[in-house]
Amino acid sequence: MKKIWLGLVAIVLASSLSAYELNGALGVKWTGFKLASKVGVSGGFNSVDLEIKPSDSLAQFLKSAKVSIDATSLESNDKGRNENIVSTLFANTKEIKATISSVDESTKTLILDVNMNGVSVPTKMSYVVDSGKIVANGSIDILDFDMKDPFLAFAKKCASFHEGVSYSDVNIEFIISYK
Repeated sequence: MKKIWLGLVAIVLASSLSAYELNGALGVKWTGFKLASKVGVSGGFNSVDLEIKPSDSLAQFLKSAKVSIDATSLESNDKGRNENIVSTLFANTKEIKATISSVDESTKTLILDVNMNGVSVPTKMSYVVDSGKIVANGSIDILDFDMKDPFLAFAKKCASFHEGVSYSDVNIEFIISYK
């Protein structure tokens, strides 16, 4: 009788555990481009907040995510570059927010709604799930966020470093570790 009872308790406990539960901090990476040869420069952010609810469903897990990024915490591993980007591109944008509005598990794509400068843009991303990590990749265009003037200020400030060529498209990536 004791073994049956312990078996039932084990089943109940196992069934209450979620298949997807956050296991660590959210990783956020960006890659901007410069020079005529379109050389990438990558970085991240030092201040990223993620709220996400455990779920048995991958789609529900991802769609419960709410992200808030302090745009001024941009980190490119170059203090001068950080200052150039923050003082121009993010001069009027202190926070970047994102949520996931849809997940298509058959095509391994999702829609990340990115809100920056008061403008929300749905961004299609592809994702992979492997070894306890969900890695999604996509691309945004800074100009879609009503940031033409900040982008032009950035391009002007960095013209000598970029040989006069800066691009408004930015590759984005996020990594969610789960258990």
